[in-house]
Amino acid sequence: MIHWGRFRIGLWLVLLATAARLCWALAVPTILVGDFATYRESAIYLAEFGHLDAGFVYMPGLIVLLAALHQLGAGVLAAKMLGVLFGGLAAGPLYMVAARLTDNGQPMQPGQPLSDHGARPHAGAPAAALIAGLAYALWPAGIAMASVIGTDIPTAAIILLALALLCTWGDTRPLLAATAFGAAMGVAAYFRAVALPLTVLSAAYWLARRVGWRATFARTALAVVVTAVVLCPWGLRNRRHGGEFYLTDSHGGITALMGNDPNTEGTYSRSLPVLFRELTGRTFLMEPHRLTDRVAYRLAEEFMAFDPVWTAGMIALRIERLFAPERGLLYWPVYRPGVVPPATAAWFNQHRPAVTALADWFYLLLAFSVCAGVAFAVVERRWTVLVPLPFALLLAVTYALFVAEPRYRVTTEVLLFPVAGFGAWRFCAGGWAVFTSWWGGVARRWSGSPRGPGVTGPSSVRGGSRDANASRGLIATFIAVACVVVASLVVVRAGQALRAKHRWAATVWQVDGRPELALWRAAGSRDGPSPVRATPPGAALRLGDRQSRVDAEVVLPHLTRSGGSGTMFQLQASLAWTAAASVGTRVSLGGITADTGATTVRGAVQGAIDPTRIAVRLERGSGENGIVEVVISDVVLTALRGPADVAGTPLPDRVSKPARDSQDPSSP
Repeated sequence: MIHWGRFRIGLWLVLLATAARLCWALAVPTILVGDFATYRESAIYLAEFGHLDAGFVYMPGLIVLLAALHQLGAGVLAAKMLGVLFGGLAAGPLYMVAARLTDNGQPMQPGQPLSDHGARPHAGAPAAALIAGLAYALWPAGIAMASVIGTDIPTAAIILLALALLCTWGDTRPLLAATAFGAAMGVAAYFRAVALPLTVLSAAYWLARRVGWRATFARTALAVVVTAVVLCPWGLRNRRHGGEFYLTDSHGGITALMGNDPNTEGTYSRSLPVLFRELTGRTFLMEPHRLTDRVAYRLAEEFMAFDPVWTAGMIALRIERLFAPERGLLYWPVYRPGVVPPATAAWFNQHRPAVTALADWFYLLLAFSVCAGVAFAVVERRWTVLVPLPFALLLAVTYALFVAEPRYRVTTEVLLFPVAGFGAWRFCAGGWAVFTSWWGGVARRWSGSPRGPGVTGPSSVRGGSRDANASRGLIATFIAVACVVVASLVVVRAGQALRAKHRWAATVWQVDGRPELALWRAAGSRDGPSPVRATPPGAALRLGDRQSRVDAEVVLPHLTRSGGSGTMFQLQASLAWTAAASVGTRVSLGGITADTGATTVRGAVQGAIDPTRIAVRLERGSGENGIVEVVISDVVLTALRGPADVAGTPLPDRVSKPARDSQDPSSP
């Protein structure tokens, strides 16, 4: 059921949000760099040659729109208008979602038929929805993101449209609602593959509406089928191009590998493609893309399993990055070096404290409102209000497990505005109800007036119930905020401690002329941080001040021995010492020692115990202090008796595409 009064309000919000983003895009001439430039380059290739380029591993939705604009002769400014358009249009469905979920979130009354529940507009729905819509329309970081070309805002806008269709038709035309939701989610997945699994979360709406398990399963299954049908053309294209039918992109493994790279703590670096190419003989963008993606997934899984405690610390780091202060969203449109002209950059740098404070304070208010929305929804049992929450949480979990940057939370944040609008409305209304109740009691006690006979009537009972709900909601809000603050501190500090103590590095050794993965980690009993540090293409051992010795081990997980327990290896490696290294300091690698100043270490390694684990030790002479570090690189192992058998997938023919490898493939 569509309320045309609300439709007009939603239209005005669309106009306001679009105008704000249009003014920003025209006033701030952000230069396209990184992934955003890659999107436009792929679109130009598609427009000129009629097909996607050989290195394309993303979803095609945004690329097709950009290619259409290029065909029409439009330039960069017109391409930015896509961000303005999607960002502005999102305000409409966001308002409708907030209004409908607040309507449907009315507490059930005893004896009320389910078909009547939520059929009439709730008095507070327009207020909650208006707060949500205005907050989104004037969202500082969201406005700033309008000057870059990305998939985050288009995906969020289409997901909101899907939710709006689900909420609008869910009561009266459930099959149509499920079908429309599935179709819209399929379109969203064309922009960002991470939207695909969100289709099953329509079950949260049906469960909140208490339609029963059978109806929930049937309608959710219908939505999933429709989503798959919408994505079938993309799957058929993938089958024709790569020989395999699949509905997603081909770089999930690459992003997982990048997010779990121990050498950079999950940030993109040029050393990772080099390591990947040396180990697998493949580049990130080498065809067939699906095979490359699987190889990257296997390596990422190996990284994650090598030290589960470190992996837990990395998950904490990705959560920290994902929900960092809002100023992080200003990096791409404003504060990345070179993305705006010098005069514009000078203005934003001059006013940086005020600009970043505005973004951060808005984010804090939004987070507080989300906590209030969750708290009041639980206290008042308005379960439909929480329907967007599983969508946002699943996105956050996905990024926490794979890779995360501040801008990846844009879609998640947009989906939380309906909950925040409800929370802001109920917190203010509840606070006012508690204040007026308290002030009325104070006034009665001051005047000595007795409580009227109506105090025992039904209206007073309902008023007391409302006051009790308001008080419980306010208490629950502050409890939720406290839990979020404590959880944030625990995640940040515990993550830092876990990563410091379990820091390790990944390098490539040459074993009998073949590349072999070598994983460095701390060994022995210790209380301080790990002495291992990545220094691609090698690894470093650091001896802290007043430490006399540190131990580490190098694990060669794919190396097996077929020559018996007496197999020996010739080891050779390059060494680089810090200037603080004193006389008497020495390093031992597999029992082969080298003193301070030596540039190489060479000798025979006895493999009688376990040739896949090589001990490393850095120690100094007595009476010496200071920080000492030695970098070990270019390690070569050669079997002297009995061949070294390197297990694993045979390396395919090597193809190098340095021009495309320089691009960051992390963004969906």
